[in-house]
Amino acid sequence: MKPQSILVLLVLVIALNCKENEAVSFPWSCASLSGVCRQGVCLPSELYFGPLGCGKGFLCCVSHFL
Repeated sequence: MKPQSILVLLVLVIALNCKENEAVSFPWSCASLSGVCRQGVCLPSELYFGPLGCGKGFLCCVSHFL
């Protein structure tokens, strides 16, 4: 295997093992994006950024991303 393939595979395995705690698997969080954790859906004026640092069942909603 190429070194790049091994690196990608290793990152995927680590990300899957840390899936329960997104703050560990990603260097950013909802708070660092000035977002709000909402349950269910984001407001129409907000962008959805996944569950970054939010609890189970909550979504990271960012009103403006700059």
